[in-house]
Amino acid sequence: MIRTISAAAVALILVAAGAATAGEDGWTGEVSASITAQTGTTDSFAGSIDAKTDRAWEKDTAAVRFSGVYGTTKTRNNSSQTGSEVTQNSQALFGGWKHTIHERFFWDTSSELSRDNIQDREVRAALSTGPGYRFWEGEDKAKMHFDVSTGIGYRYELYDGNTGAPTNTGDEDHFADIVASFEYKNMLIEDRLEYTHTGTAKMPANAPDQYTLTTEIILGVPITEAWSFRLGFLAEYLAEQPDEINNTTTRTTVGLGYKF
Repeated sequence: MIRTISAAAVALILVAAGAATAGEDGWTGEVSASITAQTGTTDSFAGSIDAKTDRAWEKDTAAVRFSGVYGTTKTRNNSSQTGSEVTQNSQALFGGWKHTIHERFFWDTSSELSRDNIQDREVRAALSTGPGYRFWEGEDKAKMHFDVSTGIGYRYELYDGNTGAPTNTGDEDHFADIVASFEYKNMLIEDRLEYTHTGTAKMPANAPDQYTLTTEIILGVPITEAWSFRLGFLAEYLAEQPDEINNTTTRTTVGLGYKF
């Protein structure tokens, strides 16, 4: 819990600093949060935060994003359960840089630093880079486009030895990834719905059977110029996981977002 609060606090400070200088250097961003609580036979609580800031130059775009989630569940009628069970506990920091080479051709570089306690992953550090092409773009290029990119990357993963490690890999892994990804953004229903769909596939050249697939959909419904209703869905599939860990992780969030 302390790690979650600390990481979220750091992210909010960074976002606030970006907001304070947005008018001077062109940085913009969005912060969204959601909280759900239930009491009864089962008491549960879950909270998530998603903060992003980015900036566009003539031929370059930079972005930084933090996402975190924490959730607990406790069954009142289960006398053998003395405390709450942590059912969600993950944080991730992403960075990206996109440089336009010529017209719709670009070079894309992305990075990730994350952890997921429930999935037994203490840390994941990844970096990938490679060429891409914009197959479609609308009037507002930042909100209406379809990009596809490929590349190579490096990924390091460390698993908690207390609960097991991936089959045939031990407690830590070093991967040389072949990466393919896409980003589709559009304004739907007469610009009343902001739609974003991203996806990434990573296959290690040194361990093809340990590939990963990730996809995320974000829907934003503007309420005012700054505030919006936000719905998100994330799914991640890891081909190799410890026996007691599910290969697929999904997360759905509903909350409010604020743009600056």
